[in-house]
Amino acid sequence: MTDRKRLLGLDRSITRRDFVNVAGVGIAASAFMSCGSQDSISKGSLAADPWSDHLGPEWYGPGGVGDYELSHGNTPEVVQAAHRLRDARQPALTEAIETGEHFDVIIVGGGLAGLSAAHHFKRLHPSGRCLVIENHPVFGGEAKRNELEIDGVRLMSPQGSNGFGVTPPTGDPDDYFTALGIPREFEYAPWDGDVRVPLDNYGFMHWVQDQFSVGHFFSGQGGDRWIHKLWENPLEAPWSSELRNGFAKWQSALVQDYQPPGTATEDLSWLDRITLKDYYENLLGLPPEVTAYVDPILASIIGLGCDAVSAWWGYHFGLPGFEVSSTYDDFTFHSFPGGNTGIARYFVKNLVSDAIEGGLDLGDVIGGRIDFTALDREGEPARIRLGASVIDVRHAGGRDANERVRVTYVHEGKLYVTEASGVVMASGGWVNRYVVADLPNEHQAAYETFQHAPILVANVGLRNWRFLERLGIAACMYEGDLGFSCNIRRPMYAGDHRPVFGPDHPAIMTFYITFEEPGLSATEQGIVGRTELLSTPFMEYERRLREQMFTLFGDAGFDPAEDIQGLVLNRWGHAYLAPGPGFFFGQGGISAPPDVIREPIGRISIGHSELRGHQNWTGAAAEGRRALEQVLERIS
Repeated sequence: MTDRKRLLGLDRSITRRDFVNVAGVGIAASAFMSCGSQDSISKGSLAADPWSDHLGPEWYGPGGVGDYELSHGNTPEVVQAAHRLRDARQPALTEAIETGEHFDVIIVGGGLAGLSAAHHFKRLHPSGRCLVIENHPVFGGEAKRNELEIDGVRLMSPQGSNGFGVTPPTGDPDDYFTALGIPREFEYAPWDGDVRVPLDNYGFMHWVQDQFSVGHFFSGQGGDRWIHKLWENPLEAPWSSELRNGFAKWQSALVQDYQPPGTATEDLSWLDRITLKDYYENLLGLPPEVTAYVDPILASIIGLGCDAVSAWWGYHFGLPGFEVSSTYDDFTFHSFPGGNTGIARYFVKNLVSDAIEGGLDLGDVIGGRIDFTALDREGEPARIRLGASVIDVRHAGGRDANERVRVTYVHEGKLYVTEASGVVMASGGWVNRYVVADLPNEHQAAYETFQHAPILVANVGLRNWRFLERLGIAACMYEGDLGFSCNIRRPMYAGDHRPVFGPDHPAIMTFYITFEEPGLSATEQGIVGRTELLSTPFMEYERRLREQMFTLFGDAGFDPAEDIQGLVLNRWGHAYLAPGPGFFFGQGGISAPPDVIREPIGRISIGHSELRGHQNWTGAAAEGRRALEQVLERIS
C-alpha cells in the first residue's frame, strides 16, 4: 500500500467491505481497458464488448443500506440482459412458460412514466387489472435513492432524478400533488450559518446560483484559487479580456437580435435547426471557452453538450444568450430526501396501499419500508413485478388482428409469457426498438434518430463538512479529472427523518458526472461515454473521486481517509436522450421523431420521458398518461 493510497483512504474498508477480490479486479480491469478501442466505436455499437456478461461486485460496488441497497444505477443483471437483447442473444420464445395470466393492460417499465400509466389506469378503469413489469429490483427507474448510515445517522440522496417545483392545485387529472396526497409545503433542517446551502442538486449550477454559496475553482500556472459569486466578480477570474467580454455578451444577448430575416418574433422554431454551439459561436460570436463552460451544465440536464443538442433547448432551459430575465427568478427547487424517489413512492402507495408501511404522511411514504411481497399479489387490481426484463412484445394474431398482446420476459433466470388486451411501453427507446416485434418502419426510423447519453451519479458520505465551511461554500464548479460540480444539500425533514444539519455533522456530497466528448458525433459521444461508464471498475472511480476531492478541498483541511465514510456509484448507461436539431419541430418536411413514436401500434402505445426531449418527472408522467389513454381507447 503506497503512501498516496493511505492518504486518499484507499486502505479503508468503508466502501469495499468484503466484496473486492483484488485479483479479480486486476483481471477485469485489463479486459475492460480493451473495450474503449476505436474499433468498437467505428462499428457504431458495443456488440463486441467482452465484459458485459461478466460484470460483478468489483464493478458494481456497495449500495449503502435499506431497500435500495441492491438496486443502485443499472444493475449488472440489467446491463447483461439489455446487451443480450441488443445482440439478439435472448432465448427462443418457444421456451417461455405460459403464466396463464391475462390483464387488461400490461405496462412495461416501472419508472415514473409507467407508474403514472398505472395510476391513470386505476383512475379510469377501477374494476380492471393491470401489471407493471420492471427490470430493476426496485421500482422508480432513475427516481431511486441511496441511503448511507454515518456515525449512526441515516442520510438519503438521489440516484438520479431529483428536483421539483410545487404546482398550484387544479383538480385536473395531472394534479398529482392533490391526487396522490403529496404535500405542497415542506420543512427543512434549520440552518442560520453564513454558508447558504442548496435544497437540490441542480439549481446551483446556474439557475439560482446567486441564492447559494457556490465556489468556482480555478487551477493553473498562477496556482489554485476559489472565486465566490463569480458573475458578480468576473475580474477575479484568470480570463483574458476577450474571454471576459465573451462571458459578458453571453449573459446579456437577446435571441430576437439574431433571428433570421422574415421570421416572426414569437417563432423560435428556427433554433431547432442548429446546434447550441452554432448559436453561441457562429451567431453570437462567443469564444469557444464559453461553449465549453456550458457543455457539462447542459449535459447534466439533457445528456450531451452544445455541439450535439439543438439551440432550442438553450432557450427552453433559460440559459444565457437568449433573454435577460430568467423564468427561475422566483422558482424554488425542492428535493425530497432521496430526490424524486419520493414521487415514485407516492405513486406506488396509491397503487398498492400496503406496499409501503404506514399512511400517506410524508414521513411514512418516505421512511416506510417496502413490502416487496405486496407489490405483485394475486387479486390486486394493480400489480408491480420487479426484476423482470421484457424481451418481446407482439400482437398474438398480428398487428391488424387486434385481439391481444403477448409479453415475454425473463424473471429469475426463467422465461415467461403473459397476455393483455393492450400494452403501454413505458420503457426507454433503446429497449423498445428491440422489444416491440410489431414496430412499424416509421417508428423504427424515428428511433434511429434518438441519441442516448450516460451519466454517473456519485454519492459520497461525509463524516462532517467543516472543510466546506472554511471555504465558505456548499457547492462548487470546477474543471477536473472527474465531473464538473458537486454539492451538499440542506435536508428536508420527513417524519422521523430529521438529521441534525451543520458542519460538524454527517452529510452527503453528490456529483453528477457527465460524459460529453465535443468534436465527436452524438452517436460516437454516447458510445465513448457508455464504454467508460460500463467498463470502469468501482475502485478506479473511487480513486479518481478521492483524488478530485483532495485537489479541490485538501487545502481547507479535507482528509479523504477520515472524512469519507461511504461511497455509492449509480451508473445510468442511457440516462438521457440528447435531442439534436430537428428533434422538437422536425426538419426537411419530416415529422418530429416523438410525434411519430406517439402514434399507437395496434394495441400497443409508447409513452416515456424521452419523447419530451428533456426528461423530467412531469414529462414522464404526462407521456405515461397519454399512452395509457390511447390503449384504453383501443381496447374498450
